[in-house]
Amino acid sequence: MKFKFDIRWITNTIDDEELDPRLLVLLKEIRDRGSLRQAADASGISYRFAWELFRLWHERFSMPLALFERGRGANLTELGEKLLWAEQILSSRLRTELNELGEELNLELSHLLQAESVDKKIRVHASHDLAISHLEQLCHQSKDLDVDFQVRGSLEGLRQLALGQCDIAGFHLPRGELSKSLQSDYRPWLDENKVRLLQIAVRQQGLMTQAGNPRHIGGLKDLCRRSLHFINRQKESGTRIIFDKLLEQSSIDRESIKGYYHEEFTHLAVAAMLASGAAEAAFGIKAAASKFGLHFIPLVEESYVLAIGGNVSDKSFSELQGLLRTDSFKKKIKALPGYTGTNTGKIISIEKLLLGK
Repeated sequence: MKFKFDIRWITNTIDDEELDPRLLVLLKEIRDRGSLRQAADASGISYRFAWELFRLWHERFSMPLALFERGRGANLTELGEKLLWAEQILSSRLRTELNELGEELNLELSHLLQAESVDKKIRVHASHDLAISHLEQLCHQSKDLDVDFQVRGSLEGLRQLALGQCDIAGFHLPRGELSKSLQSDYRPWLDENKVRLLQIAVRQQGLMTQAGNPRHIGGLKDLCRRSLHFINRQKESGTRIIFDKLLEQSSIDRESIKGYYHEEFTHLAVAAMLASGAAEAAFGIKAAASKFGLHFIPLVEESYVLAIGGNVSDKSFSELQGLLRTDSFKKKIKALPGYTGTNTGKIISIEKLLLGK
């Protein structure tokens, strides 16, 4: 038995009525597709049920969540947009924390209920990544792998691997010349005699701006405008390290960027903040920008890699490598904007990685 935590919306009424989560799904699909029928089809919900759901909550709020015009499709009202914005903020900020809490509780329960199996659990501390989320799902479906995933910054994860506080660290490094300038940060934690590297994917990072790029941001120097607000990733995250190196190479003073010290802990949290209008620019992966309909300016191509410590058995290593090579995982990679499955599941050299190859 395992526990899983989730987010529920409860109205402050006598009956404590719960907002049907399918309504939030429909709101997003209507914004993306401009049609209730198309939104219902994409969500796997009958058109009649979708219509009744909107009618019900129109009555509850005493105002509509969307406007439906014959021949002109559907558009969200300001109320609908606000609900969708709140759902995206809650999901991006709390989903990871709830998943981690659930995993921690399940691990503690396993100590009590199945003490003999605890030693088999593989601890993965990985930098936030959408492909890793798919790998986590496959691992949990596997009968031969007992894996605990937690989100950590790239350098933090590698340091914990070296100290024996985890068994696998997920991190990312740029390809090309930029990687060479970061060798001194990563080399101390990568010993070919102690870790093996498995390639996950190659992905794009760059500037994210609001949909349509209304502030006409074209590059890093535009971040210095006093009217712009930026959102950053936390210290020791691979993304923050890369961003700082790009600023250094462009001779840009971080103090000149308004919001440089405003930090979020995942790419999705950053993208959600931009979509909500809380800022005008950020640095992150293309897949997160696409998920929230943001404008994206590519700046860096990078490899996302798993560093696997010596505590992981050859059998578990082979099982993990096999999951990365499955058609299911490769299809997930291919579907992520800005990702390519270059060498997915392949063992790679530490030296080549540090040289950006």
